[in-house]
Amino acid sequence: MALLDEVEAELTKILEEVKRWIPADQLADMNELVRAGEPGVAFENLCMQLFEFDAVIPRELVSRLQRLGDQMGIKRDYWQRLAIED
Repeated sequence: MALLDEVEAELTKILEEVKRWIPADQLADMNELVRAGEPGVAFENLCMQLFEFDAVIPRELVSRLQRLGDQMGIKRDYWQRLAIED
């Protein structure tokens, strides 16, 4: 599996897992970006929305976002400001 396919598959899984924090229409937009080959834009939007909705997310999910962001070369600011569950 190519790196882009792996990134898109992992991001799609994460988008399914965060549906309790982000409205369905915004998740649909992010999924559409992933399908259109724009996972970086979808990832940045996801992190911004989690931050704006004051989501407190599990440490494991933040770790996955970090790995994914690092794979895509995204600035760490996007996930470093997210609130993490204790």
